[in-house]
Amino acid sequence: MNDKVNLSAKNPEMVEGPYYAIGGTYRSDVRDGLPGAKLELHIQVLNAADGTPLSGIDIDLWHADAIGRYSGFDANPDEVPADLSNGQIPTNDDTFLRGRQTTDGDGKVTFLTIYPSWYALRTPHVHLKLFEGDVCNLTTQIYFPEALNQKLNTEHPGYARKNEQDTFNNRDPVIATTSGDFENTWVDIAEGADGYIGHATVIITPGEVHEPIIPPAGQIPPKGGRPHDVPVK
Repeated sequence: MNDKVNLSAKNPEMVEGPYYAIGGTYRSDVRDGLPGAKLELHIQVLNAADGTPLSGIDIDLWHADAIGRYSGFDANPDEVPADLSNGQIPTNDDTFLRGRQTTDGDGKVTFLTIYPSWYALRTPHVHLKLFEGDVCNLTTQIYFPEALNQKLNTEHPGYARKNEQDTFNNRDPVIATTSGDFENTWVDIAEGADGYIGHATVIITPGEVHEPIIPPAGQIPPKGGRPHDVPVK
């Protein structure tokens, strides 16, 4: 176990969001040829009781591409979606940046993907659902340091957008409304030879069943969100 991991800081339940629907197939490389900064994302799942690695946990991953689009949906990433509730119906057959893997004996998986971008109302993030068999133990999200988000937005041509980013870590509505400890939601990230290498730890209690968080109808935050006091990187 990583001695720096705080086992009392279990990863919090977070909203699934409107763009899950499809679910991922079992694969490690989810890029499908998309442009963007390469991200080798290592995720380890630990038992909250004693810090031991948990093998056999399925991790379903999905996130936006370099210009804020989700596969399977034709939504404009620069516009606030009309419906923020779970379970929107896919509008196309694309599956980029979606995948599922099973943790090994060390509780680890590795996804080869690209660094996600922002979209209206949201700062860059990656969605995760963790399954024990067919039962979902946790639905959560992981985040990246603001300085690196901005570096890519301003320096990497794949992230160039017509519109300016409207929501940052310190204004993100999901971060603002998350109950519980936020410590393990940050990706530790460093530059690699041809991209970035990220490490994330997810702490769960085996046997728990997640309680889905669905935004109430009509509760769409203002574009750009509101400032909040959750400590962010």
